[in-house]
Amino acid sequence: MQLGEVTTKTSVLRALHAGAFAGILLLAACSGASTPIPVGNRAPAVDFSGLVQIGGGRAIYLECSGTGSPTVVLISGKGNGAADWSEVLDPSDPAHDADYDAVAWGEGHLQKGELAVFPSVSRFTRVCAYDRPDVRLEGPEVSTLVAQPHQADRAADDLHRTLLAAVELGPYVLVSHSYGGVVGILFAQTRPAEVNGLVMVDAASPLIQQVVGPDAVAKWDALNRISVPEAPEAVMMIDAFAKIAAMPALRKMPSVVLSGDKPWHRPSVSQEMQSAGGVTFNDWRAMQRLLAGSLHARLVEATKSGHNIQAYSPQLVVDAIREIVDAARSPGEAAASGN
Repeated sequence: MQLGEVTTKTSVLRALHAGAFAGILLLAACSGASTPIPVGNRAPAVDFSGLVQIGGGRAIYLECSGTGSPTVVLISGKGNGAADWSEVLDPSDPAHDADYDAVAWGEGHLQKGELAVFPSVSRFTRVCAYDRPDVRLEGPEVSTLVAQPHQADRAADDLHRTLLAAVELGPYVLVSHSYGGVVGILFAQTRPAEVNGLVMVDAASPLIQQVVGPDAVAKWDALNRISVPEAPEAVMMIDAFAKIAAMPALRKMPSVVLSGDKPWHRPSVSQEMQSAGGVTFNDWRAMQRLLAGSLHARLVEATKSGHNIQAYSPQLVVDAIREIVDAARSPGEAAASGN
């Protein structure tokens, strides 16, 4: 099965069962450093999809399309991969009218379409999306599996090695969803000269520690560490927070923060159930506000979306990416692009 045939609905359900974006549902080794590729060896930009060998006998699935600079890199949430960015919730689907995040509960029809983020962004700059290990379980182009739970700094290093091996060189605009937030932060902290902008799509960050206490964070971390055969990707959030704290702060750059506004649970769900995973929807929303403040970013809270904003309101994500791409371009690049 090709990646495009794996539905986002399946990916979201797998993620939820492993306690993905906040652990709110109770169901719910890397080789040596990569060698930089000289800019002069960069191949002409062509549409590409397939496995990229990153060393140590490992390969990562990558797909890239479009032309232009900076290159937009789409970083998916826990349990999800490249397919997330090529699918949307049918605009006529009743899930749009639900007063809770229906998609997170497996409702609604998600489909590939030209209005999705990946194809839309490819029309104005280069864009790449990829599969971390263990987010897709079928097909001939599955990223090499790793031990789970994994560390976010290793995920950031895998991404960098994948881009270099594919000769998809910076500067980059990182677009991070959910768990992808900490991967993107670590990537940008480690390689500040290569990242010229950020779009955070209902993204996780260490700032959750300023919203809830250590016991709640520990409970949330424990749920996110769970790996099951149906949803094997598992993550180490407290470890990621410590690694981020040990690095130099992110440099100031053009940024947008998008926040989901549909509650995770139906309104009838008790407060006890809402807080069962340690972090509630209101906690998550408060973290998004703190994140926007820390990045000096434009904050968009009226998204008419659940956690997967790229599925509910893809044009909002595309518009944010275009804003940051335009801000990150040099005057010469902007003139060449017609903007």
